[in-house]
Amino acid sequence: MIRVIPALALFLLMLMLMACGGGGDAGGGGASTGGASAPPATVMAEPTAMAEPTAMPEPTAMAEPKAMEETELVSSGYDFDFQYVCVNRTLRPCQLVEEFIKGVEERTDGQIEITLSSYPELGISGFDMIRLIDDGTVEFGEIYSGFVAGDFPIFNITNIWGLADSPEQYLEMVAAVKDDLYRIVTRESGGQVVFRNFYPSQYFYSKRPLQTIDDFEGMKTRVHSPVLGDLISALGADDQTMAFAEVYTALERGILEAGVTAASAGYGQRWYEVTDYLTGPFIGSFAQTFITINGDTWAEIPPDLQQILLEEGLKHEQRNLEAVYVWDEEAVGQNIAEGMEYSEFSPELHVILKEAAINEVLPKWIERTGGPSSEAGQLYNELIAPISGVAVNPDGTASRQ
Repeated sequence: MIRVIPALALFLLMLMLMACGGGGDAGGGGASTGGASAPPATVMAEPTAMAEPTAMPEPTAMAEPKAMEETELVSSGYDFDFQYVCVNRTLRPCQLVEEFIKGVEERTDGQIEITLSSYPELGISGFDMIRLIDDGTVEFGEIYSGFVAGDFPIFNITNIWGLADSPEQYLEMVAAVKDDLYRIVTRESGGQVVFRNFYPSQYFYSKRPLQTIDDFEGMKTRVHSPVLGDLISALGADDQTMAFAEVYTALERGILEAGVTAASAGYGQRWYEVTDYLTGPFIGSFAQTFITINGDTWAEIPPDLQQILLEEGLKHEQRNLEAVYVWDEEAVGQNIAEGMEYSEFSPELHVILKEAAINEVLPKWIERTGGPSSEAGQLYNELIAPISGVAVNPDGTASRQ
């Protein structure tokens, strides 16, 4: 923390030093040879105590605090080889991780080397990543909050899309529960969260136009979390949970009529080849993942190398949050260029989505977590409700405050 000495106090201090025959050691009055004329230590300390940086602005909800200085590398002779397992190589956050990998390797002089892999390459769905991190099957991997929420509903606390009125409000909710979610990831997986990925806003890819609520009726739609399934169901569509890598074929064969994902993710998987309409986004629908190292593996890493991993992870998060808006805009344009017809949700549909989030999605999520008195329910009412303006009632329903 930087403390500012008021100008008057500084001027008086200089006069006192001059009176003592000062001008020598920058350490000042305590070691002065001026005898009785030297000011007591309490006077010297007073200017610092007076100036508190009350005028410093509070950080915004979107910005993570930047590291003031980088950890010095002191370790040598170590050789750590990690396989980083992301959701899918075609996804923009996974591609951006290459910069994190490069930064870690450079700052550790190659003592930590990381190779990139993905769920499809390892033949995993991602729904059991908590267990895979815990038992060491995956040493360093990406835990998507929506995938693991079937077993751990609390992770969907920031995925109740439709609740936020803006992306900024959504990120404020995310910031409010960050520390608690880190604690819960560690508790359930035994691992160390290194950083988070943020995926862009969620859109419908569909075979039919979606202009009114009636257009959703019975539409078989791929979802990737229980709360998203509740939202799709509230619109009248038929929600289908399916691994990301399987959706293209399901759309191609008519098993699905639509899928929900980020516009950049759908573009990367070429969903524009098997659907015709892109609609969205859901307001405030970024998705977060927790990139976590197995606990035993983390304990083997020297402290300076651990800190370098965390610092480079923080840099990655900042790059990610700066890019996430750009990815939305770029991806919509890319899908249009491939022949898709794009439209935003109508104002009427936005109202319907908001009401569905309050009356259907939030109460069902609370029920899955064990009710309003559960850890998740208490965290929501304490940290999220003041931001969303929607609270959970003692009977499990939700209402605007």
